[in-house]
Formats: sequence, structure tokens, C-alpha cells
Amino acid sequence: MYVPHSDIDIKRIFKELKINSLDELFTHIPKQLLLEKGIDVTDSISELEAIEYFEKISKKNKTDLICFAGGGHYDVFLPHTVKTLTMRPEFMTSYTPYQPEISQGVLQALFEFQSLVCDLTEMELANASLYDGATSIAEAISVAINKTKRDGVVISSSFNPNSKEVVDTLIDSDKFNIKYITLKDERFPDDYLFTEDDAAFVVSYPHYNGSAQDLTDLVKRAKDKGVVSICYVDPTLLGILKTPGNMGFDIVVAEGQSIGTPLSYGGPTVGWFATKKEFARLVPGRIIGETRDSNNLKTYVMTLRAREQDIRREKASSNICTNQTLNAIGSAIHLCWLGPEGIYSMGYHAMQKANYMKKLLIDKKVNVINKDSSIREFVIETTKDPEIIIDLMADKGILAGIKYDDNHLLIAVTEKRTKKEIDKYVDNYIEVNND
Repeated sequence: MYVPHSDIDIKRIFKELKINSLDELFTHIPKQLLLEKGIDVTDSISELEAIEYFEKISKKNKTDLICFAGGGHYDVFLPHTVKTLTMRPEFMTSYTPYQPEISQGVLQALFEFQSLVCDLTEMELANASLYDGATSIAEAISVAINKTKRDGVVISSSFNPNSKEVVDTLIDSDKFNIKYITLKDERFPDDYLFTEDDAAFVVSYPHYNGSAQDLTDLVKRAKDKGVVSICYVDPTLLGILKTPGNMGFDIVVAEGQSIGTPLSYGGPTVGWFATKKEFARLVPGRIIGETRDSNNLKTYVMTLRAREQDIRREKASSNICTNQTLNAIGSAIHLCWLGPEGIYSMGYHAMQKANYMKKLLIDKKVNVINKDSSIREFVIETTKDPEIIIDLMADKGILAGIKYDDNHLLIAVTEKRTKKEIDKYVDNYIEVNND
């Protein structure tokens, strides 16, 4: 085993983790998964044989399904304009270029991305993106902790489970008090009492179950206690919902996949991060600014970048020094293509189609848990294990949703779904659920 640490480093790691050997780092891995006898590799095969082998495996997948799954990543319509422009060689990079004198086009595109995110969220400042939505949440919590010098983190329990895992991994629960608050009637409790030990209030908008609520009063109550409020928003619904900035949030983060990025088997995606100017020097990643060169011409540069992330790393509040340039530019192109009316239409049609689907399901005696508070995503009660239903529906050409728990299914409806597809879903769901 190769470990790039000195003996002194390893002893410090052992002491911090309260272990005595490197093997103890992996005790959580089931023994049957450990490669104790090395890797059993067969004889080599030709390229043609390898292609045939993997094509045979890929045919086991169920493809071309009508997608009703969501939970943070959505099957929205991605205009060919977005696909074509983001594939141009000028933009084909994942990173911010270091040399502004030869990179004005990419820097300007990122500046426009920041401006569009600010406009859509009604915030004062945005960075040039982060890795994904979950990373953005954890980074926002880190900003709140560094800003307030407190250790309490209040998080809505109705949060994306994958995002919870990222937060629980990146925010040390031994050092910080992470409190998950259970929803009441599909809402974050309006009477929740924040304390002066709390650094951050983190909530989804809408919640993971698809329900939405006006959070203005909760944000004000948090602010009265000096708590930094963080909103994890679905950007495709910002054309029809009250904006986080209008509700008074300090930091707004989002998973930007649904604006400018295809599903693409789960990645790569892009994290949005917007905030107020008072947090500017704590913002992770990069910010692109507009300035003037020696000839008084408008130009674009990286600015307010925390050099501690590169040099004095022990003092850094974040270890992120880069961004997702290609996906961020995709978001900018998609938002420009949609415009204000387009982003409104995107959310409006998704909401109307979801309401149509909920009504059909209710008419068929299906229990829609949050029928009144949900926007375009909702939870239904099932009589079978949702995983069984998902498999049976896949046989009928439909990706039915996401398992919410042992007897509930989370369904998402985007503007891309048609009446014919929704009718097909309901008919087939009734058949497989009651079979």
C-alpha cells in the first residue's frame, strides 16, 4: 500500500482517528469486497473483442425510458443551440483560464453566467460555479461557520439524501452540531426557534418531496439571531416562485444541471453559488470581474480569489480553487436562450402538467401525499416496494421515479412530458401497482 505521508504524518492521523494501523481505516468495508488475493485478470483480448464484450453488457440496460425521475436532476428540454455552442472548441474546457490576455471570451462568458445567476436569484454576487449542487451546499455551510464563528447547523430533514451524505462527509459532525429538523405537514416548522449558537439555516426550495413554502418569516427569524440563511433552490422554478433573494436569504445555491446540462448518466453537472456582497471574501472558488486595461478598454479578470486556497492552505476556508467552466457556460447560454418569458414558461408548464397528473392519480384512488403543496414533483403512496414498481414500469418503457421510502415513490414532471406520456404512466402504474 502506498500512502504519500511521512511517518510523523501517519502517527498524527492515527492519533486523530484513534486507530493503530492503516488496515483499521478500511474496517467498514465488508470482508468479501476486499481484494486480499489481488485482482484475478483474464488473458488479454483484442480491441474488437473488447468492444463486442461491452456492447453485450450494455444491452442489459433498459434504455430510452420516458423519464419521471427527479430528485435534483431532471429530464428537461435542452435546446440544440445550447448543445451546439457549448461544444465549440473555444469553450471546451472545465476550468477558468489563468491568462486573461488570451482568454477574454471565456472570462466574459463566465461573467455573464454570474450576472444571470444574480438576476435569476435576486442576489448581489455569484461565483463562476462549483462542482455540483451538493458541493455548493457544503461550501455555503462552511462560509456560514467562518462568518459567524459558531458551530450549530440547522438543516431541513426533507433534503436530497445524496446532498445529506455530502454535507455529513464534508462538515465534521464531531466538531459541529448538525441538526436535521423534521417537516410538519410538508413544511419546515414556521415556529422553529433559532439560537445564538446556530451558524447556518439550510433549507430546500422546494423541499425534496416537491412541496414549497414561503420562507420569508423563517429567514427573518434566523437573521434576528445572527444565523446565516442558505437556500438550495430548483433553478427551473425561479420563473414562477418567489425568489430566494426576495425572501432575504444570505446565500443561494443550486444544482444547475437542469439549466444547460444533459442528464449524462449523473455528471458532470454544475453548482451555482450566489450571495450578498458582505460575504464576497468568503466565497469559494472563483469570481470573474470586469475592469479596464492600460488602454482603458473593458476587460475581464479573476478577482477576489482566496489565495489561501493555493498558498496558505492551513488558513483556507475552502479547498476549491477551480470551477465547472463548460457547464457554467452551458447554463449561461440556456438562460439567454430562454429569457424571462422562457424561464417562466418552463416552470409554468411543468407545474400545470404535474397538476394534471396528480388529478389523474387521485381519480384512480392513488394517495398523493402532498397534492396541495407540491409544484412539479410529488410523492405517492404505493402498495408494493417502489423498487419493484420501478422495475415493472421500466419493462413498459417508463422510468417511474425515485424510491422515496419503503412505500412511497417520488415523481417528477418537467415541461418536456406530454399528455400522452402522462396518461400512459398513470394507466401502467395502476396496472403494476394493483397486480
